[in-house]
Amino acid sequence: MTTSIKPVVFASVALATLTSAVILPILAPLVRSLHLTVQQGGWMLSISSLAMAAMAAPWGLASDRWGRRRVLLIGFAGMFVAYVLFAAVVRQGLSGLFAGTGLLALVTGARALLVAFLPAVPSAAQALMADHTEAGERAAGMALIGAANGVGLVVGPALGGLLALRGILWPLMLSGALCLLAFFVVWATVPRGTHVRAAVASPPVSPWRPELRRWLAASLMSWTAIVTIQIIAGFYFQDRLGLETAQVGPRLAAALTVTGLALIASQLLQARVLRWPAQRMVIAGSAAWIVGLLVLLGTFSLAAYVAAFAVLGAGAGFMMAGSMAGASLAVPTDRQGAVAGLIAATQGLALIAAPAASTALYALDRMLPFAVLAALLCALAVLFALPTLATARE
Repeated sequence: MTTSIKPVVFASVALATLTSAVILPILAPLVRSLHLTVQQGGWMLSISSLAMAAMAAPWGLASDRWGRRRVLLIGFAGMFVAYVLFAAVVRQGLSGLFAGTGLLALVTGARALLVAFLPAVPSAAQALMADHTEAGERAAGMALIGAANGVGLVVGPALGGLLALRGILWPLMLSGALCLLAFFVVWATVPRGTHVRAAVASPPVSPWRPELRRWLAASLMSWTAIVTIQIIAGFYFQDRLGLETAQVGPRLAAALTVTGLALIASQLLQARVLRWPAQRMVIAGSAAWIVGLLVLLGTFSLAAYVAAFAVLGAGAGFMMAGSMAGASLAVPTDRQGAVAGLIAATQGLALIAAPAASTALYALDRMLPFAVLAALLCALAVLFALPTLATARE
């Protein structure tokens, strides 16, 4: 891989993740401060995420045709505008100018604009990584993207939790400022004309291709797990530990910071030492998630929850990097943007289904979302382990 490209990809992904992760500690308090129910918050996230699922694949195709640099710039610029609008709507909601169904519609619309631009960044960055890695080092390259995600998950929640002490709007304003910063970083560092395609389009990549669909399933499952934890953890911490609303943000920020540190450590270990193939990464990640979820279900202390989040962070890194590497290796070199867009679309699909499903399950029983998630991850681990077992028997 070209050495100069490594920090470019790393910085782009880290800043994109950071801008999203800054607001994670305030999601649950924000929903309740706007006098929305838990289920309304879930529906807001699910409905607005339709935009992400719809736009992810087109952004991937756009990076194949227009070049990685242009798509990265459009993504960060669009996210900046969306955060400005989102913060304005939230401010009016907190003041009482908007309320009820009208407020829910406005918040949903503002977030839909945000997540419509969000997949432009990971799609172009993943494709840029694939452009500059050989097949044998693809998993290690995608592990660097995983580590960049970890950096964003470490710094973002820490900043968000600290700013939440000053007011719930501060993390939103910081997110907008970081998008603007990321725009200028990309402008200054990504070479012009990075992978501009010829005018003739290649055949589209079908998500149902036999060699591709299980990697997409792994990516969908990993994002479903991540989104479920992001949405439910704040409510779970508050209800299981008996916390006040103001206490949730800092404690959740600490847990998410540990998650990011574990993700970074696991991916640096993968990139520099382990160099596991993609299939083994998915199996290891699924197993780690199952262990972490069992700890969350079986304990009642903040220390145990933080330890569980560390295990979940390591597992998330392996699952995301493994699914990205496996999908990338399953398609030709001229379709890397397209397959990166499909991987990003799985995040959008997870953001549609997981918030509504997890909050509905939580309304029935606070332990049910984690139990269902553990069962699904067991099925994923078996799906990937069976080919390995069959090969070993032969």
